[in-house]
Amino acid sequence: MLVTKWKIFKGKYITKLSAFLLFIVFLLIGVSSALNIYLKVKNYESIAVKNYLESDTISNDLRYAVNRLEFILRVYKNEEYILSGGTVENIGIKDNWKLTNLYNNYIAENNFEDSSEIRELFFIQQQQEIQEIKESIISSDLANYEKIISELNLPQGYIYYATDGENETTNTGNPNKEFYLLRNAYIILNEKGIELSPENGGGASDPLTDIFESETFNKNMRIYAAIEDDALLYRANRWNSDRQILIRNTAVIIICILLVIANFSYLISSAGKVAGNDEIHLTSFDNLYTDINLALIAGIAAGCRMEFYNVLNIKFTSENLMRLAMLIITAAISALLLILVLSLARHIKKRTIIKHSVIYIILSKSVETLINMAASGPLMYKTIGAAILVIIASVYAANKPLLVAGILFISTYIIYNKVTHFHKIQEGLQVAKNGDYDYKIRLEGKGEFRRLSEDINEITSGLKSAVESEVRSEKLKTELITNVSHDIKTPLTSIISYVDLLKREGLDSNNAPKYLDVLERKSNRLKNLTEDLFEAAKATSGSIEPKFERVHINSLIEQLLGELDEKIHESNLIFKVSATNEKVYAMADGRLLSRVMENLLSNIFKYTLKGSRVYIEISEDENNVSISFKNISAGELNIPVNELMERFKRGDESRSSEGSGLGLAIAKSLMEVQEGLLELSIDGDLFKAEIRLSKF
Repeated sequence: MLVTKWKIFKGKYITKLSAFLLFIVFLLIGVSSALNIYLKVKNYESIAVKNYLESDTISNDLRYAVNRLEFILRVYKNEEYILSGGTVENIGIKDNWKLTNLYNNYIAENNFEDSSEIRELFFIQQQQEIQEIKESIISSDLANYEKIISELNLPQGYIYYATDGENETTNTGNPNKEFYLLRNAYIILNEKGIELSPENGGGASDPLTDIFESETFNKNMRIYAAIEDDALLYRANRWNSDRQILIRNTAVIIICILLVIANFSYLISSAGKVAGNDEIHLTSFDNLYTDINLALIAGIAAGCRMEFYNVLNIKFTSENLMRLAMLIITAAISALLLILVLSLARHIKKRTIIKHSVIYIILSKSVETLINMAASGPLMYKTIGAAILVIIASVYAANKPLLVAGILFISTYIIYNKVTHFHKIQEGLQVAKNGDYDYKIRLEGKGEFRRLSEDINEITSGLKSAVESEVRSEKLKTELITNVSHDIKTPLTSIISYVDLLKREGLDSNNAPKYLDVLERKSNRLKNLTEDLFEAAKATSGSIEPKFERVHINSLIEQLLGELDEKIHESNLIFKVSATNEKVYAMADGRLLSRVMENLLSNIFKYTLKGSRVYIEISEDENNVSISFKNISAGELNIPVNELMERFKRGDESRSSEGSGLGLAIAKSLMEVQEGLLELSIDGDLFKAEIRLSKF
C-alpha cells in the first residue's frame, strides 16, 4: 500500500516541482557558504590544523618575508637606486615586452632582419621611445618596491633588517641578530643557511634554497625577520576565526551536496513519469534535439568556471551585491542545466536519445533518400544515373573488354527487366479495361513499376467497390419505390373502398360507424407514414441541429416506460431494467434521444414474442454510456443485420405489420446527428439494439 501511494505521490507534478525548487535552493545555500569561505577565509589550512603555531602557514609567512627582502636587495636595492635608473641600466630588448614589441614593429616596418647591427641601429634611432619605456619601467618598479615595503610594514606585519653589505633595508634599524631571536616567531638568513622558528612543514611555497643556488647570491647578505607577539596574537585569532568559518560552512556545503544529490536522483528517477502511469511522457522542453542539448550542457559547463571567475573579479560596491550577482547567476545556470539534463533523462528512458538528434535525422534522411532513389525513385533519375555510370565505367575500362562486356550485360538485363514489368502493367490495364476488376498485377522488387502496379491494383479495387455499390444502390432504389408504393397504396385503397361503401349505404346505415373507424385507422397510418418519410429525409439531410445537454439516462428510460405503461400491459411483455449506476449521464439531445428510444421500443412492441421478457441494460465506462435493448423475436429473423436499418426494411418480409419500415433507419440517423452510434445484432431469435453516447 505504501509503495503504491509513493508511486502516485512520486509522479505528481507538484512533487517534481518541489524537488526542482529544493535542488536550486540547496545549491544556492551551498554556493553562499562557499562564497563565505572565499570572501572571509585567508588560511584554508586552518580546517586541518587546530593551532596557528603548529601550521605551515606561519613558516611560509616568514619565508615569504625573507623572499621579498632578498628580492629588494637583489633587484631594487633602495629607492634612490630605482630613481637613478639602476633597474633599467642594462635592460635588453628581450628583457621587457614593451621594448620587444617596439623592436618587432621597427624591423617589420623597415623590412629588416634581426641582427646585432640592426639592434644597435634601433637603439640609436628610437632613443626617445626607448627612454619613455625606461621611465615607465622605473615608475612601475618604484610602485612595486613601495607596495612590497608597505606589505612588510603592516601593523600585523614583520620587524626586519636586511643587507647585502652595501645596501640595507629595515623598519627597526637594529642589525643585531639576537634582537630577532628573542621573538617567538623569527627567521634568520646568512651565509650559513636558514634558521627558522617555529619550523613547521617543508615550506612548500617559495623554497628559499633557490636563493643559495642562484649565481647572483651575495655571501654578505644577511636577512633577519620576526613577528612581534601582538602581531602573532592577531594572526592566531584570525587563524581561529578562519577555522570556525571553514568548519561551519564546509559542514553546510557537505549537507547541501547530499541534499542536492538526493533531489537530483529523485528528479532523474521520476523524469517522464506521471501519477498512476508507468509510460514515459515527453514535454515541450524535449522538442530540443538531444545533440544540441548535449552541446549546450557542455558549453554552459565549460563557461561556468570562467564566468564565475569574471564575476569574482568585478569590483562591486559591496560584498552583498557581489553575493547577489553570484546567486542569481548560479540559480539561472543550474535551473537551465537541470532542465536540459532532465530532458536527456526522459529521452534515455523513452529510448529516443539517438533518434531525436540532428545528426541521426540528417543521416537517416540521407540514407532514406539514397534508398528511395535507388529502389523507388523516378525512372528518369535512375536512367540518367545509369547512363552516366555506363559512360564513366566505359571510359575507365576502355582497354578492358571483359569489364565493358560485363557492364553492357548488366545494363541490358536492367533494361529487359524494366520492359518486362512495363508489359505486365499494360496487360493488367487491358484486363481492367475489359471489366475484370478482380485481376491483380503481380511484380517483384521495389522499383517504381512495383509502386505503379500497386496503385493500379488499388484503383481497380476501388472501381469494383464503386460498381458493386452502384448496383446495390439501384437495387435499393427499386425496392424503395416498390415498398413506398405498397405502403401508400394499401391504406389508400382501403380508404377509397370504404368511402364508396359509405356513399352507397349512407351515413345512417348500421355499418357506418365501423366504416368510419376503418377510415380513421387507415388515414392515421397514411399520416404516420408521411411523417416518418419526412423525418427520415430530414434526419439524413443534416438539417437537424442537436442541442447537447446533460441527460440523465436512468430517468429518461423510466419516464418513457411510464408513458407506455398501458401499452406494455396490453402487450403482455415483462420489462427488466438494470444499471451499473443509479445516476448515469450522457452528452446528448434529450428530445432526439427520446425519439430514438421510442422507435426502438415501438419495434419491440411490434416484433417481440408475446409474454416474453425485454431487457434494458444501462452501463458506462471511462468515456462512453451504453444502453442495450434485448428481446426475443416472435418470428424468424432471416434478414441480414446490416439491412435492418435500411429504409422500408421490416422484420417480417411479408410486410403484414403496421410499421413503415423507417423506425430503425430514423433512429440510426438521429444517433449520428448526436455523434453517437446505434448497433444491431442477432443471435438466433435474440434481437439486440445498443446505443452508445459520449459520457458527460
